[in-house]
Amino acid sequence: MPRTRRSLLAGAAGLCAAAATRPLRAQEPGLFGPLGGDEFREPTAVLTVDLPQLQYPGKWNPRPGAMRELAVELRLRTRLEPVREPSVVTADSRRLFDTPFLYVAGEGNLPPLGAAAETALGRFLDLGGMIVFDAADGGADLGFEKDVTALLGRILPGAALTRVAADHVLYRSFYLVETPLGRTSTFDHVLGIHEEGRLKALLVRNDLGGALARGESGLFTWPCVPGGADQREWAFRFAVNILLYATCTDYKADRAHVETLLRNRRWR
Repeated sequence: MPRTRRSLLAGAAGLCAAAATRPLRAQEPGLFGPLGGDEFREPTAVLTVDLPQLQYPGKWNPRPGAMRELAVELRLRTRLEPVREPSVVTADSRRLFDTPFLYVAGEGNLPPLGAAAETALGRFLDLGGMIVFDAADGGADLGFEKDVTALLGRILPGAALTRVAADHVLYRSFYLVETPLGRTSTFDHVLGIHEEGRLKALLVRNDLGGALARGESGLFTWPCVPGGADQREWAFRFAVNILLYATCTDYKADRAHVETLLRNRRWR
């Protein structure tokens, strides 16, 4: 039986409340446990999560397998239990609303999605979802960024992409991350739309997916420049942070209780 949005967010809130009870260390893979003690306490439930990617006409999948590799790393590093094969969804699918996270990759211009698709994406954001736009060009071509900016201007009238501050909880939701690295290190920040106390949309411009994806050989498909393996590791850490933030909202910032998380998220 598929999980409902209410059960997904209830599970997320419970897991995040457990996560919020232990301070985070810079090099620690974020074990969940009680504050102020060495005793380790297992969470009462495992949260199964999907990492859906939006399919649209055009180059919707420039970094094949990126979400699958992130799922593998989440399973190894956290108490989340990602699905083995992340979903591919379209904006007109009811499955769009099964989880509060949506990954949208692109290379070059983002083609028009249509009025119905834009309405659905707007509702997804209004209900508490977060869309992560990932520019595969890594800073070499601003076409995707330009079209994403225009799209968000239509579905979130009056909102604007702005620089996400370095002290935002996104950079410490699981790991302590200083720079949002990807396949490239062109930009030292990400852009986001912050409304109602949370990030609704995030634009990553260093080709995060390019740092994550592996080929059928098991080797990483694209080199990370200029930092190589260290840069790739920090890209994975930032990707984990994004998923934890999207799933658990800003629990690290305010040590929110389950009830607060559920009030802030208006899933039905």
